[in-house]
Amino acid sequence: MTIRMGIYGDSIGTGWRGISDRSKRWTSITCATLNLEEHNFSVDGLGFIRRRDTDAFPLHPLQMVISAQPHLALIALGQNDYECIPERKSELRRMIIQDMTTLRDALPTSQVLVVEPYWPSTLQEPPRGRDLFDLHGECAQEAELPFIKGQRGVFGEDYLPYLYPEEGQLHPNDQGHAVLAAAMIAALSPYVEQALLQQASRTR
Repeated sequence: MTIRMGIYGDSIGTGWRGISDRSKRWTSITCATLNLEEHNFSVDGLGFIRRRDTDAFPLHPLQMVISAQPHLALIALGQNDYECIPERKSELRRMIIQDMTTLRDALPTSQVLVVEPYWPSTLQEPPRGRDLFDLHGECAQEAELPFIKGQRGVFGEDYLPYLYPEEGQLHPNDQGHAVLAAAMIAALSPYVEQALLQQASRTR
């Protein structure tokens, strides 16, 4: 029985720069471990506001996820909208709610999950990071969607070994994606089990 997982994400979902192979990104490790069929429509630089007009796919990434008809759909965006806090916070809230409810309503038999915004370590998180994290949680609650924790501050205090050596050092390397995957596998496992049970009941 195949369970499809759709991903609406950013460069953390693509594995930009830091990974040695696509199979090393956290989404691919998670799908392989949980025996899921990966439908990854992540785009480097994508946010709910930033780079919204991307042409990386034939349709907007949100619509690509819907077209894939996944059993599980992850909304895994966040850090690219940091610069919108606080000046464009009301607009950002509106766009987050719009995307969450669009996905929820278009996939009524699927489980749509909101993944907390990624940040390597809370030790280096900018002041507006907390506001953005809280905003995502509030929007998920308003949209009545689960808010999946495990990506914010995932590398703890000694975070540099898990990051690609770039200015600002935000993007995970292979080791970092493995840590991310472990956290997400633990968080997503109950939802995968639920999806399997639902599929089994529909085929009886």
